[in-house]
Amino acid sequence: GFVTYVWFDALVNYISFVPGHDPHYGERATNPAEKTPGTLSFADWWPPLHVIGKDILIPAHGVYWPIMLKALGFADAEMPTLLVHGWWNIAGAKMSKSIGNIVDPDALADKYGAETVRYYLMSDIATGRDSDFSEERLVQRYNTDLANSLGNLLNRSLSMAAKYREGKVSFTEIRLNEESKQVPTGAPFYLQDSAGAQILINASSGGGARGIEQGLRDLTDALPKKYEDLMDLSLVDSGFNYVIHIADCCNRLIEKKAPWKLAKDPAQADQLDAVLYHLAESLRIIAILISPVLPKAAHGIFDQLQWKLDEAGSESRFRLADATWGGLPDSHQLGKPVPLFPRIETAPPAA
Repeated sequence: GFVTYVWFDALVNYISFVPGHDPHYGERATNPAEKTPGTLSFADWWPPLHVIGKDILIPAHGVYWPIMLKALGFADAEMPTLLVHGWWNIAGAKMSKSIGNIVDPDALADKYGAETVRYYLMSDIATGRDSDFSEERLVQRYNTDLANSLGNLLNRSLSMAAKYREGKVSFTEIRLNEESKQVPTGAPFYLQDSAGAQILINASSGGGARGIEQGLRDLTDALPKKYEDLMDLSLVDSGFNYVIHIADCCNRLIEKKAPWKLAKDPAQADQLDAVLYHLAESLRIIAILISPVLPKAAHGIFDQLQWKLDEAGSESRFRLADATWGGLPDSHQLGKPVPLFPRIETAPPAA
């Protein structure tokens, strides 16, 4: 009384579509000039990462699929990885086309912009958990993270560099470690990175254990590796929370160091240069790390930093290998600030 045939048919497609399953599929010239034939092998594509919903985990993907692969002779190491996502809820109920309580992403993009919607989806929805969609939350995350934190940081940094140093930043070895800030707080749990070492993931934004306090450069130096490990684990929301945390630290650095006061004291010239360089260099690294989700914004930051202008508009402009401290050279000329994330103003609720 339990019909399973449709799942056998559907799951076999995971193999039959792969280039290399047919030995003649995927033949190509490895050197077009010499017309040398080459073949993409099945091993080039296998084992895969399957992104599925939790409602089809058991029995289809969690039981039938590994049994079928074992019957075909696949080893344990060749079993696919299952990335299982939760349900989209709205007002506490599962979002469903049949019920009709759905949200039109095109309408949201028309209203708020595609990057705003993409940022909300990637930063506020935790991998593997059910998520409750909220348009109010979308606006809140945009205004808090992008307009108030990152956008404000970009505007303040470029404006102060223009006012106090004619837009130029001076490379410095000064480490502003007295500006100690903790990593994001939250309910802590551990995962393994690509090297097998444990990394601390903070799952939420409130409560929980405090992290080890570090200076801005220390945090920024550690960010790309932490970000890469989180992305490899498909924890995009956690990766972006760390990036925005760096922007928050930069804004707090401005408040603590008060560049407008340093500029009035010639004896503090080196400290002023260090602050301005820390801000500009942090923005450069932040732009690289946000580029997969916010490519237009990342280009906007690079344009205003006047960085890699010869690659303007090209995806090659952002390389993870370049997300290391010290990229901006001495006496680098910054551009003028242009509002990148204008706040979204919402009408107050009706009385």
